[in-house]
Amino acid sequence: MGSKILVAGVLAVGMAFAQWGPRREDPSGGMLPQWQSQFDQFAEKLKLNKEQRADAGKIIDAGREAMGPLQQKLIEARRNLAAALIVGQSGDAIDKLTQTYTSFSAQATAVEARAFGKICALLKPSQQSRAVENFGLMAQLVEQGRMSGPWSAGQPGGDRSRQGGHR
Repeated sequence: MGSKILVAGVLAVGMAFAQWGPRREDPSGGMLPQWQSQFDQFAEKLKLNKEQRADAGKIIDAGREAMGPLQQKLIEARRNLAAALIVGQSGDAIDKLTQTYTSFSAQATAVEARAFGKICALLKPSQQSRAVENFGLMAQLVEQGRMSGPWSAGQPGGDRSRQGGHR
Protein backbone atom coordinates (compact mmCIF):
# COMPACT_ATOMS: atom_id res chain seq x y z
CA MET A 1 0.00 0.00 0.00
CA GLY A 2 2.77 2.44 0.96
CA SER A 3 4.65 1.81 -2.29
CA LYS A 4 1.48 2.52 -4.32
CA ILE A 5 1.12 5.90 -2.59
CA LEU A 6 4.77 6.66 -3.20
CA VAL A 7 4.47 5.77 -6.91
CA ALA A 8 1.29 7.85 -7.22
CA GLY A 9 3.04 10.80 -5.57
CA VAL A 10 6.06 10.53 -7.87
CA LEU A 11 3.80 10.35 -10.91
CA ALA A 12 1.79 13.38 -9.75
CA VAL A 13 4.94 15.43 -9.25
CA GLY A 14 6.30 14.30 -12.62
CA MET A 15 3.10 15.23 -14.41
CA ALA A 16 2.98 18.63 -12.71
CA PHE A 17 6.61 19.30 -13.66
CA ALA A 18 5.98 18.20 -17.25
CA GLN A 19 2.94 20.44 -17.51
CA TRP A 20 4.66 23.55 -16.24
CA GLY A 21 8.27 22.81 -17.19
CA PRO A 22 11.35 24.37 -15.68
CA ARG A 23 10.59 28.00 -14.88
CA ARG A 24 12.12 30.90 -13.02
CA GLU A 25 11.15 34.40 -11.99
CA ASP A 26 12.09 37.34 -14.16
CA PRO A 27 12.88 40.88 -12.94
CA SER A 28 9.38 42.12 -13.80
CA GLY A 29 7.77 39.62 -11.44
CA GLY A 30 6.44 36.99 -13.86
CA MET A 31 7.50 33.45 -14.51
CA LEU A 32 9.43 32.61 -17.66
CA PRO A 33 10.53 29.37 -19.27
CA GLN A 34 14.27 28.79 -18.79
CA TRP A 35 14.93 27.80 -22.39
CA GLN A 36 14.41 31.33 -23.74
CA SER A 37 17.31 33.77 -23.87
CA GLN A 38 16.87 36.93 -21.83
CA PHE A 39 16.64 38.95 -25.02
CA ASP A 40 13.89 36.66 -26.35
CA GLN A 41 12.04 37.01 -23.04
CA PHE A 42 12.36 40.79 -23.21
CA ALA A 43 11.21 40.91 -26.85
CA GLU A 44 8.29 38.60 -26.14
CA LYS A 45 7.13 40.59 -23.12
CA LEU A 46 7.12 43.79 -25.20
CA LYS A 47 5.62 41.99 -28.22
CA LEU A 48 8.39 43.28 -30.50
CA ASN A 49 8.04 42.62 -34.21
CA LYS A 50 10.98 41.46 -36.33
CA GLU A 51 12.15 44.99 -37.18
CA GLN A 52 11.82 46.19 -33.58
CA ARG A 53 13.76 43.13 -32.38
CA ALA A 54 16.62 43.93 -34.73
CA ASP A 55 16.68 47.59 -33.71
CA ALA A 56 16.43 46.75 -30.00
CA GLY A 57 19.28 44.28 -30.42
CA LYS A 58 21.48 46.99 -31.90
CA ILE A 59 20.58 49.37 -29.06
CA ILE A 60 21.38 46.74 -26.44
CA ASP A 61 24.67 45.90 -28.17
CA ALA A 62 25.63 49.59 -28.14
CA GLY A 63 24.69 49.80 -24.46
CA ARG A 64 26.84 46.75 -23.73
CA GLU A 65 29.74 48.34 -25.55
CA ALA A 66 29.41 51.48 -23.41
CA MET A 67 28.93 49.42 -20.26
CA GLY A 68 32.11 47.35 -20.64
CA PRO A 69 34.61 49.97 -19.41
CA LEU A 70 32.22 51.12 -16.69
CA GLN A 71 31.86 47.59 -15.36
CA GLN A 72 35.63 47.32 -15.09
CA LYS A 73 35.76 50.62 -13.19
CA LEU A 74 32.93 49.52 -10.90
CA ILE A 75 34.71 46.27 -10.10
CA GLU A 76 37.93 48.11 -9.34
CA ALA A 77 36.13 50.70 -7.19
CA ARG A 78 34.31 47.93 -5.29
CA ARG A 79 37.58 46.08 -4.67
CA ASN A 80 39.28 49.27 -3.46
CA LEU A 81 36.41 50.01 -1.11
CA ALA A 82 36.37 46.45 0.24
CA ALA A 83 40.13 46.45 0.72
CA ALA A 84 39.99 49.74 2.60
CA LEU A 85 37.25 48.43 4.88
CA ILE A 86 39.17 45.21 5.52
CA VAL A 87 42.27 47.08 6.68
CA GLY A 88 40.14 49.27 8.93
CA GLN A 89 40.20 52.57 7.08
CA SER A 90 37.39 54.97 7.87
CA GLY A 91 36.34 58.57 7.54
CA ASP A 92 37.45 60.58 4.53
CA ALA A 93 39.23 57.65 2.84
CA ILE A 94 36.07 55.54 2.85
CA ASP A 95 33.93 58.51 1.84
CA LYS A 96 36.15 59.17 -1.18
CA LEU A 97 36.09 55.51 -2.26
CA THR A 98 32.32 55.40 -1.81
CA GLN A 99 31.90 58.55 -3.90
CA THR A 100 34.04 57.04 -6.66
CA TYR A 101 31.94 53.88 -6.68
CA THR A 102 28.72 55.89 -6.61
CA SER A 103 29.86 57.97 -9.57
CA PHE A 104 30.60 54.90 -11.70
CA SER A 105 27.32 53.33 -10.63
CA ALA A 106 25.42 56.45 -11.70
CA GLN A 107 27.19 56.41 -15.06
CA ALA A 108 26.21 52.77 -15.57
CA THR A 109 22.59 53.56 -14.71
CA ALA A 110 22.67 56.39 -17.25
CA VAL A 111 23.82 53.95 -19.96
CA GLU A 112 20.91 51.66 -19.08
CA ALA A 113 18.44 54.56 -19.06
CA ARG A 114 19.62 55.85 -22.46
CA ALA A 115 19.25 52.38 -23.97
CA PHE A 116 15.81 52.02 -22.42
CA GLY A 117 14.72 55.40 -23.79
CA LYS A 118 15.83 54.43 -27.28
CA ILE A 119 13.98 51.13 -27.07
CA CYS A 120 10.84 52.89 -25.79
CA ALA A 121 11.02 55.19 -28.82
CA LEU A 122 10.69 52.10 -31.03
CA LEU A 123 7.50 50.94 -29.33
CA LYS A 124 3.98 51.38 -30.57
CA PRO A 125 1.49 52.84 -28.08
CA SER A 126 0.05 49.38 -27.44
CA GLN A 127 3.51 48.13 -26.43
CA GLN A 128 4.51 51.07 -24.26
CA SER A 129 2.35 50.00 -21.32
CA ARG A 130 4.62 46.96 -20.82
CA ALA A 131 7.89 48.88 -21.04
CA VAL A 132 8.37 50.12 -17.47
CA GLU A 133 7.75 46.74 -15.87
CA ASN A 134 10.48 45.28 -18.10
CA PHE A 135 13.19 47.86 -17.44
CA GLY A 136 14.99 45.44 -15.09
CA LEU A 137 15.19 42.75 -17.75
CA MET A 138 16.52 45.25 -20.29
CA ALA A 139 19.05 46.56 -17.76
CA GLN A 140 20.31 43.00 -17.23
CA LEU A 141 20.82 42.67 -20.99
CA VAL A 142 22.86 45.88 -21.12
CA GLU A 143 24.87 44.93 -18.03
CA GLN A 144 25.89 41.71 -19.70
CA GLY A 145 28.43 43.56 -21.79
CA ARG A 146 32.02 42.50 -22.03
CA MET A 147 31.95 41.08 -18.52
CA SER A 148 29.82 38.11 -19.45
CA GLY A 149 31.38 36.95 -22.70
CA PRO A 150 28.66 34.49 -23.76
CA TRP A 151 26.26 37.30 -24.68
CA SER A 152 28.45 39.38 -26.94
CA ALA A 153 29.51 38.16 -30.34
CA GLY A 154 33.20 38.64 -30.91
CA GLN A 155 33.95 38.51 -27.19
CA PRO A 156 35.62 35.50 -25.57
CA GLY A 157 32.94 32.83 -25.31
CA GLY A 158 30.59 35.07 -27.28
CA ASP A 159 28.61 32.50 -29.21
CA ARG A 160 25.12 33.99 -29.38
CA SER A 161 23.68 30.89 -31.01
CA ARG A 162 24.52 28.87 -27.90
CA GLN A 163 22.88 31.44 -25.65
CA GLY A 164 19.80 32.01 -27.82
CA GLY A 165 20.98 35.49 -28.70
CA HIS A 166 18.95 38.00 -30.63
CA ARG A 167 20.52 37.84 -34.09
